[in-house]
Amino acid sequence: MKTTAFFILSVLIVICSCKKVETEDELTCINIGNATLFNNSPRIVGQTIKFGTQEVGGYRIYSWNGPNNYTNQYPDDSIPNAELKHEGWYYLNLFSVDGKCQKTDSFYMDMQLPQGTAPCTITNNTATYNNLPNDIFTSVTKGIDPGLSQKFLNCSGPSFGNLKIYFHTNWRNKEPEDGIYTTINTPVFDQTDNNYNKVFITSTKSSIYWSGHENQLVYVSHIGSKLQVRFCNLSMSGSNGTSYTTIASGNIVEQ
Repeated sequence: MKTTAFFILSVLIVICSCKKVETEDELTCINIGNATLFNNSPRIVGQTIKFGTQEVGGYRIYSWNGPNNYTNQYPDDSIPNAELKHEGWYYLNLFSVDGKCQKTDSFYMDMQLPQGTAPCTITNNTATYNNLPNDIFTSVTKGIDPGLSQKFLNCSGPSFGNLKIYFHTNWRNKEPEDGIYTTINTPVFDQTDNNYNKVFITSTKSSIYWSGHENQLVYVSHIGSKLQVRFCNLSMSGSNGTSYTTIASGNIVEQ
């Protein structure tokens, strides 16, 4: 019995002595190979983006790159009050300092426009003003403005007013998505601004060129395949040597 026990013990010692014990660098490489990405896509504009991967330990480097010149060297990150400019591909290059192991991976963060309903009720293809005659539009066409090269809705009718709604350059060759947009105060959009839920609204009335003030809400939607734009109590300014202001509301439907 003593001989048998001694034999079994000897075998166990041999087996244990043959088992490989990984070094810290080898464990880091194993963890790098097993690393996976997580994210909370899709997000709505204004929500917080969260994404990342596991901590692999050892001597390692995380190198993140993404939209809007995003870079980071931590395992995970979050971006509060995310905007459309944060939409796109995020790439991770994870590697050991000694260069013996590496893993690359990526994910797409989908940012979606907030949705909402205009807080005023206006008849289709009508614009009302607090101190100017109202407009009724019998022609509402969508196209590309030949001078500005921007997609726009051109609204005209028997009254003396002409209304135009310009969309961010992002929409030049595709249909604007439904959602809440904000106004800018110029028809020239910043080509480096990837927050593309932007519009510019202008009206010509009483021989005065009126332009909407910035950071006001505009509601973009569709009736069937037709583009609809609604706005309420939009502050506008104009001048013919004397400066004027007006407040406009409208409901414009592509014809």
